[in-house]
Amino acid sequence: MAKKHILIVDDELMLLYSLRRMLDDIYDVTIASGGKKAIDIINEKKISFDLIICDVSMPDINGVNFYLYIEQHHPGLEKHIIFMTGGPMSVYLDDFFVTHKTICLAKPFEYNQLREIVQNNIDSNQA
Repeated sequence: MAKKHILIVDDELMLLYSLRRMLDDIYDVTIASGGKKAIDIINEKKISFDLIICDVSMPDINGVNFYLYIEQHHPGLEKHIIFMTGGPMSVYLDDFFVTHKTICLAKPFEYNQLREIVQNNIDSNQA
């Protein structure tokens, strides 16, 4: 069986490399250092991603704007995005996550928590 494809988007390179190491034994992991790079990768359409893990706070394109871009330009793919953040939550973000039915992992998170959420989301997206 072919590995499922995951895109991880964050502006912190060390975190990107760590997350890739956590997941690349089971998944085919692509990393993008920011929202703009992630959009470029997705627009190239060489890979169909089963899941996208995206940081909320990035300097070039934040996670919410990334989500809205994907929703508009790649309809359906936005349902495969889960967020992560190390920053404080706001009423706007809480409302956004509830309205768009997205998951947001709080950094730092445990290895097992990440693996479980990724597996559950990939399984539910395949159903």
